[in-house]
This record gives sequence, C-alpha cells and structure tokens, in this order.
Amino acid sequence: MSTNSTSHESSNSGSAADLSGGWSGFTTSFFTNLIIGVVILVVFYFLRMVYRTFYCARVIKANGEESIVVTSPLEWIRYTYRFPLESVFESRGIDAYMHLQFLYLCIKFLMIILVFGIGVLLPINYTSYNKDLEVVHNVTLNSLDTVSIASVPEGSPRLWAHTLSIPLFTFLAYYMFANTYKIYLDKRIRWMSKHHSRNYTVLVKEMSTSINTAQEMNDFFQPHFANNAIISCHIVYREESLRQLWNKHRSIQRKLDRAVAECQASKHAPTRAIGWRPGCLGGAVEPTIPYLENKLVKADQTLKTAQREASEKKDFTNRSVKTRFSKITPYNLMKWTNRTSTTGFITFSRMSYASQAVRCVFSKDNGKYQVFSAPETKNIKWKNLTTPRKERLIRRIIVSVIFFLLFCFWTFPVTAISAISNIENLSKVPVLNWMVDIVELNSFLRGLVEGYLPSLALVAFMGLLPLIIRGVITLNKEDTKTIFYHKIFTTYWAFLVVNVFLVVTISGSVLSILFKILEDLTLSQILTLFGSSLPTQSSFFINYILVQSLTSVPLDIVRPIELIVGIIRAARESAPGEKLEAISREDPTKLNCVKYARELLIFVITLSYSTLSPFIIPFGLLYFLIDFFVSKYNHIYSFCPKYQSGGTVWPLVFNRLCVGLAIYQVTALGMFILKAFIPGIVISFPMPFITLFYWWRTIRRYKRVCSVLPLNICPEEEFIGNEFIKTYEDPVLNISKLDISHV
Repeated sequence: MSTNSTSHESSNSGSAADLSGGWSGFTTSFFTNLIIGVVILVVFYFLRMVYRTFYCARVIKANGEESIVVTSPLEWIRYTYRFPLESVFESRGIDAYMHLQFLYLCIKFLMIILVFGIGVLLPINYTSYNKDLEVVHNVTLNSLDTVSIASVPEGSPRLWAHTLSIPLFTFLAYYMFANTYKIYLDKRIRWMSKHHSRNYTVLVKEMSTSINTAQEMNDFFQPHFANNAIISCHIVYREESLRQLWNKHRSIQRKLDRAVAECQASKHAPTRAIGWRPGCLGGAVEPTIPYLENKLVKADQTLKTAQREASEKKDFTNRSVKTRFSKITPYNLMKWTNRTSTTGFITFSRMSYASQAVRCVFSKDNGKYQVFSAPETKNIKWKNLTTPRKERLIRRIIVSVIFFLLFCFWTFPVTAISAISNIENLSKVPVLNWMVDIVELNSFLRGLVEGYLPSLALVAFMGLLPLIIRGVITLNKEDTKTIFYHKIFTTYWAFLVVNVFLVVTISGSVLSILFKILEDLTLSQILTLFGSSLPTQSSFFINYILVQSLTSVPLDIVRPIELIVGIIRAARESAPGEKLEAISREDPTKLNCVKYARELLIFVITLSYSTLSPFIIPFGLLYFLIDFFVSKYNHIYSFCPKYQSGGTVWPLVFNRLCVGLAIYQVTALGMFILKAFIPGIVISFPMPFITLFYWWRTIRRYKRVCSVLPLNICPEEEFIGNEFIKTYEDPVLNISKLDISHV
C-alpha cells in the first residue's frame, strides 16, 4: 500500500503528463470564490438596509411604507430558513413553490447519494492503483485525480461497486422525481380550482375566418353547451393601428401622472420647452400639465371613436383590403378595426364547462378551433395573439436555423477555454511557453490559471447567452410571457448541456491526451488513456461548480443589474407608489428561466460524475444548499410577480431531469466500455431505455390531469355576478372614463 501512496503523490518529473490541474487549481479556486462570496454577502447586508424597496419589496407592498424590515445580522436569516414551503404556496404562488420544491428535491437526492459516494466509492478509488498509466503510458495521476475511477485498473473487481451505484442512483431518482410530480399535481389542482377568471375561461385559436364578431363566435360554440353556459365571448383584434393609438393614449396618461406627482412633490409646476431650444438656454417654455391634458383629451377622443367603431361595426366585407393610412380620421379608424384575428376568449359560467371545452374537438380539421386553458390577462401578449399560424411556423424555422448556427459557433470558444485549463496543454504550444514559465514560478498562479480563471471565463461567457437567446426568441411572437420565458429556459439549457458539459467533457479528455495519441499507440492503449482522462475532467467541473456556488449564486441575491435598472426607472418617478413599482417590477419568471437552466446543468454535472468521481457530490450539494436559501429569500422578500403561470415549468424541468439521468447512464456505460468491465456494461446498457419508459409512463399518468381540471373535482357552484364578463376583452377595446380631476 505504501507503494500506491507514493505513486499517488509522485511529482510530475521528466516527461510524465498530468491529466488535470489537481489540488493547486482546486484550493485556489475554493478560497478565491469563498472570499468573493463573503464580500458579496457583506455588500448585500448593507444594500438591503439602504434599498429596502428593492430587497424587501414584497414586505413593504404588503404592510405599507412604514413596515419594519428586520436588520439584525441573524434574524432575517432565521426567518427565511424557518418560513414553511406551504406558506410559500399560499402567499407567494405555485411558481415560487415549485421552484423551491425542485431545489429541495436536488438537495435530498444528493444528500442520499453522498453517503454511498463518499463512504464507498471514494475510498475504493483512492486505494486503487492503475499501474499501466505510469509504467506503460508515463502518465501520473495527481492526488485529486486518485479519488476518481481513473485510478482503478481495467477489468478490476473493484468496479462492481461503481456498477451497483448505477441502478441504485437511478431507482432512487425515479422514486424522488415521481414523488415531486405528485406534489405538483396536488398544488396544480388547487391552483386550477380557485375562483379566478382564468379557470372559467378558455383561449380559442385558429377559428374559421367566417367568424368575425363576438356574437358569431358565441353562436358557433353555444349549441355545444347548456343554455347560459357561455357568459361572454371576445375577439382579439389584428390591426396594429388601433393598438398604436391605445399605446399612445397610455403613454400620454403616464407622462401626465408623472408631471402631477412632480408638481405635488416639489410644489412647483413643471414646464416644457416650446421649439428646439431648451428653456435653460433661453428658449420659450409652457406649463407641462395643461399641455399634456389637452393632448390626452384629443388622444382619448380619437381612441374612443376607434374603439366604439370596432365594438359596434358588423360589416366585414372589406377584411381582405389592405389599409395603410398616414392620416388618422374616424373613417380610417373604422376601416382599420374591420379586421379581426382568428383568436378569441370564451368565459363560462362554470369551471366544468371550461374543462370540457379544452377536452373537446370542435372540427375534423385538427388545426382548426384549438382550445386551451386561458392564461392570466397580465401574462398575455395581446399583439402576438393575432399572428397567423403560417407566419408563426416560418418564424420558428428561422429561429431554429439561427440557433443551429449559434450552437456551432459557441463550440469553438468553449473548447478553447477547456484547453487552457491545463498547464500541460499550454506547454505544448510554443508561443505560450513564456506564460507557462511565469505560471510555474508560483503555485498560486498555477492554481489561478488552471482552476479559477477558466471556470470564471466559462461562466461569464455562457452568461452572455440569455441576452442573445431572448432577442432571437422574440422573433417567435409567443402568445404569453410564460411561453416566451420557457423557450428561453429550454434553449439556454440545451446550450449549457451541449457546450458546458458535453463539449468540455469530450474536448477536455481528448486535449489532455492529444499529444500522447499522436504517438504510435494501439487502439487499446488510446482507449485506456481516454478512459483515465474522462473521469479527471471532474476537476474542471468542481472548479466550475465552486464559481457558480460562491460567486454566481450570491450575486442572485444582490441582483446588481436589476438594482441599477430599477434605480434608473425609479428616478423618473415622483410619487412614492410609482417609485416602489418602478424599482421592484422585474418579472421573476424572466430571472428564474435562467436559474432553472443553470440549476439543471449543475444537477446533470454532479449526477454524471457521481460514480466516476464522487468527490464532486459535496460541491454539487453545496451549490443547491446556497441556491435554496437565496431563492427562498428572493421569493419571500424580493419578487413581486404580477401573474402566475400555474407552475407549468415543472413538466419541462421533469423532462430535463430524465434527460440528465439518461446522460448519467450513458456516461457510465461509456466508462465501463473504456474500462473493459463486462458486468458494468451489461447492467448499464438497459438503463437509458428503462429511463425512457419511466419518462413515458410518468408523462402519460400526470400530464393530462395536470393540464386540465378533472371534471369530478370541478366546483359545482355556478358563477354569480358579472365580474368576469369583460376580463378577457381585448384591452384596445376597453373604453374607460377619462378622469383628470386630480390635477
């Protein structure tokens, strides 16, 4: 055994090659990230007291401006930790609840496999000795790599422990995933059965072009239901001109409200310049409030004329005529509003009717009369609802092509980042010899170059993707904000898995033995090298997880970009209520779509290397523990969502959990093939197919009942009152009384 230990700790002398950076990179990355994380949390402690309206927005909105925010160094931590998840569902919504349930699932799963990984697999790896690497291939495993499966020789009986971990971890994952799905089903049904307008309403798309009015829509659907089942129908209008008038009206109203608030706060009437020269430079000025009042009255009269014509007009004979007018007149407005879309909403008197409508088929043409559960009104992108199906299809094809090209481009810089994570790779490049010589002078510099900087560069580089993805997906013109952000989540997750996990794993393994492969080696020798190099990539991913855990996640609680943008928005407002709304109005769904993708990536990385290098499991667990607390604080204090998606992100998360599980099984299968361990190959080979069957059975069992409220539990009470009749009316037709009496 002493010989083994000596070999583990042997220095890299002569021409021996290292497969990874080892302890120097790990320790440097750990302490660097730890210091940065502590500094971020200290900064957050003071920012939290200064910007209460941002970091405690929900508490202030709920309790008033004079609410007391806990400033004790420990009290708010204790309160966040003890806040029950059931209370999160009741007071913060199902979206926040399912996000925390997902993180809780990851924590429980990693805590369980940590026992087997650290207690069984790690000692087996560390006490093994792969003699062929040093004697035959002149490759030295450093002490960090010896805790991986790379130190176990090919065909060793010790690989039985790694083989048994595959079904053990797999069936544990099956049980925990299904249990979380059951929790989601219970909360989803409770959410769908609440007395809310969305649960009485359905969205109808791709109606026949012969349906032009709300009455015609009612006449088509009413015969399929009981008398008085439908209490209102609303058509969504297609023309952008009316929507532009409506947006103009809102913009002027907003400016007037700001001017009035500024006047009340400063006791001084604001003025505006007349002409091109500002008033401070001697230009003529006039009072802002009377000017905006007159402008608003004119815009209001024009808009209401257009709205009235749109609501009352019944002749749609000219719907095929393209109308493009530069001059706004009542006659032109009437013609602009003559075109409706094939999309509308139906509000029923009972939830059961809405549930039946979603389940029914109203046309033999599968593409016609598509009925869906209605999203909340603040979740709808009304303008995008009018996009024709063919146009949407063309847009999605274009977006897919753009993403394919982006996938191809993004692979090259990620591969380059993976290459510079090992000094041995850099030393083979003549132009970089000077850098290698400098780095070798100091162990801290070597650890910084091999451990911290590549991981930080990868995190920062991949952090740019959501901005690009968001811009591209805008071309899709999705109907709701939820679908829009879900597209960002699924696309970003695919980028992360392919570029961060697969590309780094494969390219890092190949590059670390590339110059050995160029020697005159047999296929068997190449497979041996590759089988020993693949597990050592866990060193890079451990450093990557450390950057995410101790730097990225603490930044999630500070949210510096959102804070700066909120401060800029609030500076434009004068009224206290408007300032609070401006600084805290960031959509949590937009932030969580990126977080979900990142969290799933960490889970895939940790699970995939849990058998190959169990030393990674504690750091994956550390990530989710910190992320759970940060996310829980944000949901309790900071996030103020204006709508709920109904937790619809969970089915997407579940699908990707199953994909991650399959990736883990395929990775283990490949490892056993490289290690030439037949029992491991036999046991691992059917696992991806079992996972596919498990995914299919779970989706078949839960998906439909989670999407539509079951009829046997629909509330029997009929809808009473008229509060929902106009809830889903197109906002551009919402004729409200103009009130400027507050001036």
